[in-house]
Amino acid sequence: MKLSDRLRCAAGCAAVLAATIAARPASADQAHPVIGFTVYDMTSFIFLGKEGAQAIADADGAKLVWASAQSDPAKQAAQLRQFIDQKVDAIVVAPLASPAVDAAIQAAKAAGIPVIVTNLAAGDLVMKDIVAYVGPDDVKAGESEAIHVVDALGHKGGLVVLQGPLGGSGELDRSRGIRNILAKEPDVHVLGMASANWRRTEAYTLTQTFITRFGDKLNAVICENDDMAIGAIQALREKNLVGKVVVAGTDGIKEGMRNVHAGTQIETNLQDAMLELGLALQVAVDKVQARPVPKLAMLVMPQLTKDNVQHYYDQMFVNLEQFKTGLPGLVKKNLASGTYAEQ
Repeated sequence: MKLSDRLRCAAGCAAVLAATIAARPASADQAHPVIGFTVYDMTSFIFLGKEGAQAIADADGAKLVWASAQSDPAKQAAQLRQFIDQKVDAIVVAPLASPAVDAAIQAAKAAGIPVIVTNLAAGDLVMKDIVAYVGPDDVKAGESEAIHVVDALGHKGGLVVLQGPLGGSGELDRSRGIRNILAKEPDVHVLGMASANWRRTEAYTLTQTFITRFGDKLNAVICENDDMAIGAIQALREKNLVGKVVVAGTDGIKEGMRNVHAGTQIETNLQDAMLELGLALQVAVDKVQARPVPKLAMLVMPQLTKDNVQHYYDQMFVNLEQFKTGLPGLVKKNLASGTYAEQ
């Protein structure tokens, strides 16, 4: 069952669950809540997302306590337990896939601390008990990448897929979306699928391996995020294959948009880090302050191609300070309307 289906089932049980969860004692100062926020790693996406979360915290008068697990599940579990010991008012977590992290999230719930999961899902048993999930529709993002690549190949050729960390919800759902499309394309052949863990350096090395292994049979590289696409493009450039091998990515980070504009990357899907993590922070504050919050806030990413990428690039990077200034109002508008990715 995909993430959105699991959470919609959970939403139907929310009222029953709420009656069984012990209430957390009111904060000494609900007007200025303390929000613990732990992320899996400081990727390009998360680095930008931190700015959005801080902008919302500043606008709301909240204190943001930030921590990065540096891709270490034990470290993230320890960070979550430290938040519990500190008696923060709410926790936001972009989780690593790990039983230890899941157990720490459940410990926070048992302590009466509201938990909001963002960007990536935790384990199924944990997800049913959280206050909210704020994150992307990764299945649709994977489908979008695959559609653009298949069209560029003329519906025939060989490709490889660079995946995120295996078993994480981002990898599972984006891979599912990619497979959904490729299953309908009998003349498109998947030569290889392997994880580069969202990282440019690993994607560079893996793409080098694929180039050596498959040679002229390699016509495209589908990357499940833009950081990996950047690494893949670097490896292709060294073999004079840029423009000859199609590359697609997801996230809409600055370098990814530049590659789309330059034509070295055919497409990206804008997962606006500042908007997404800002939404998650706002949901945490709203929960602490007893305002209604959505159980599921799923962001459908805009598809960025050479035709429209300049608009989004200007919005997010040329006029970044203007975008950040308007972010608190945009977040509240999107939460009220339910169109969470609107910008």
